[in-house]
Amino acid sequence: MPHIAVTGAGVVGLACAAHLQMRDFDVTLVDPLPPGEFCSFGNAGCFSRASCVPLGLPGLWKQVPRWLLDPKGPLSIPWRYGWRIAPWLRRFQRASSRGRVERIADALHALLTVTLDKWRVLAQWAGVPDLVVQRGYAFAYESRAAFDADALGRALRRARGVELEVIEGAAIRAFDPVLSPTLTHLVLLPEQGHCPNPLRLSRALATRLREGGARFVAARATGFDIVDGRVTRVLIEDGAIDVDAVVLAAGAHSKALAARLGNDVPLETERGYHLSIAAPGVAPTIPIASGEGKFFVTPMETGLRIAGTVELAGLDAPPAWARADALLDKARRLLPGLRADGVERWMGHRPSLPDSMPVIGRSTRCANAWFAFGHGHVGLTAAAPTGEIVADLISGRPPFMDIQPFSAKRF
Repeated sequence: MPHIAVTGAGVVGLACAAHLQMRDFDVTLVDPLPPGEFCSFGNAGCFSRASCVPLGLPGLWKQVPRWLLDPKGPLSIPWRYGWRIAPWLRRFQRASSRGRVERIADALHALLTVTLDKWRVLAQWAGVPDLVVQRGYAFAYESRAAFDADALGRALRRARGVELEVIEGAAIRAFDPVLSPTLTHLVLLPEQGHCPNPLRLSRALATRLREGGARFVAARATGFDIVDGRVTRVLIEDGAIDVDAVVLAAGAHSKALAARLGNDVPLETERGYHLSIAAPGVAPTIPIASGEGKFFVTPMETGLRIAGTVELAGLDAPPAWARADALLDKARRLLPGLRADGVERWMGHRPSLPDSMPVIGRSTRCANAWFAFGHGHVGLTAAAPTGEIVADLISGRPPFMDIQPFSAKRF
């Protein structure tokens, strides 16, 4: 039985391991933290086939100076990190032309549109079908100007078959009475889904993997032994693991490992924050995203999660907790009755590439090394489809879609 090492036990690595185990591979997952406890723990919990719209859009740069000047705004780049992030930002800007955006949206749509179908298979396999909920989500706007500013995103989604419904004025409160009467527009996306407990989902996958014989090694992968163009061992902090193949799914920590496998990938960490409120007093019936603030408010099993913002500050800077605290005041603009009883704060590292697309496919240097990282804001959504693709590639089967746009060679 071929032995595959998956470096990373976040939700993408777990999905890859699950599909490999389904195909009778022997699997070892390597991660210094327990399964699902890096970035996979703190996301907004959405299964979003509507997330085919990349972060970089034409005209976005006009808003960046205002965001950077606002300490509570949706984007922060500490000045000391600015020079390091400059090459990444130049690539980000080049990817925001209208032609590039259309091609990126096509590729992302092909990957994400199947998310609920693919996740239902994994959730059933892990014994937690209740963690795949499909009731939709919505974007909320406090002004006509903000609603109009997102017109391109709606057009990109509609062109790819995403269902949208616009509600205005008093009809918003009729839809959900806890929403603010000051909202002017609510854009419903009824086909979307969410997970009410992402950590429980990761833990369920890990439990099923262990039951099937998978091993979890609590260590950080540091490199590889490579012989004749093939990885023979994954090196860890205090030893090595013999392998027949390796999957690199280490999230924001994948850059150095990818370079050892032959690909210099411009991977950055987008630091995101969330607040979890155990007793919020009110909660929306479905996840709500702020059109202005670029954050989500998601009802969870553990309370209400307010998640969002982008901070480009690297892996080592301490958390800027004021950015998490600012989410509470912003969320109260959507939910006026919101209380702050039992608040917990979190910061995590989204693994982000300048064109908003992950890297999926074979490494350049090693025929038995495969990439599955850089999912940015769509890690939970894309995990199940990515896991199936990687397992198919290792099994010698054609995947369900063309993965050429996600090749590491595009950089």
